[in-house]
Amino acid sequence: MNFGPFKKTLIVWWHFGKEHGDENFQVNPPETIAAHIGRKVARFREQTEDDWRWWQVDENLIVERWDTSPEQSGPDTRIYYLLNCGISVIENIHLPAPDDNWKWLIRISDYEYNPGLECWMMKDLFCDVVVERDNRTYHMFDLPDLAQALDVGLISAVDTRNILHRVDWLVNSISRGEFPFSEVEKAQAACQKLGW
Repeated sequence: MNFGPFKKTLIVWWHFGKEHGDENFQVNPPETIAAHIGRKVARFREQTEDDWRWWQVDENLIVERWDTSPEQSGPDTRIYYLLNCGISVIENIHLPAPDDNWKWLIRISDYEYNPGLECWMMKDLFCDVVVERDNRTYHMFDLPDLAQALDVGLISAVDTRNILHRVDWLVNSISRGEFPFSEVEKAQAACQKLGW
């Protein structure tokens, strides 16, 4: 697999509707959102770029070696940000689970590059899918969060429909045996090239 030059980048997870730090979703004013995101970016910028754990592989793919959360990640955990698919895929997720069959956590996400902050923003869109090691069995999570976001006016009916269309595409693709996607395989190859 051929790759262009990789470059270090910064990607910030934005837990949309929880910028105030509470467990419940709410519509926050722009200044609360900007302050929350600004604090997250500032924390990452305290590190040197050499210590950043994100690499942009191409215009549609960022990879991350994630081993900073002992409850959820380990030395084998990787995150693949599939910008053109609107999902982030965590491989070898370590979650409290009924057994050790859970391998993948997929988050429905929107991505946008913020030139002012010089970083990518990953906007979490509430719905998660966990996929077992057989790559066919899946479990849906956080649909009540989507409903709550709609109830409080954080998203519109059109937004909700678009998110559910993405969820439907994802779970149908998994059921048809199309997962891991070719973009995931490319991300895995990129991680091997990086020596991960």
